[in-house]
Amino acid sequence: MRDPRPGVAWTPTRIATRRKYALYMNSPAWHARKQRWAVEETRTAGRPPSCLACGGGWEDLHHRNYDRLGDENHRDLIPLCRACHERLHAHLDLIPAWRTRPRPQATDALVAHMRHTHQDETRDGRN
Repeated sequence: MRDPRPGVAWTPTRIATRRKYALYMNSPAWHARKQRWAVEETRTAGRPPSCLACGGGWEDLHHRNYDRLGDENHRDLIPLCRACHERLHAHLDLIPAWRTRPRPQATDALVAHMRHTHQDETRDGRN
């Protein structure tokens, strides 16, 4: 389980929710869903998935929302490499303005920003 955001204490309800999430993320059901997602994505896109932010190999699936946790639809999940996934969560956790938006909207905007930044760095030879 990730630590709470700086300055935010976790309530018993939040702890229970995070525990449920952690149990699911370590379950055979999640690993099976992740594999099904990759097969669906490859079939739909006609190529294997890659990190949406940097274009590299993906390792993680990020939940755009948690409304259907355990019964996610394909669009609820996006592929990210571990570094980009950690960067995305750092932005979501440390910048309060992102939390004022609905999670799918904040996720999509941050990923687009990260993609643009990565393209700029690659073009400028910084990556």
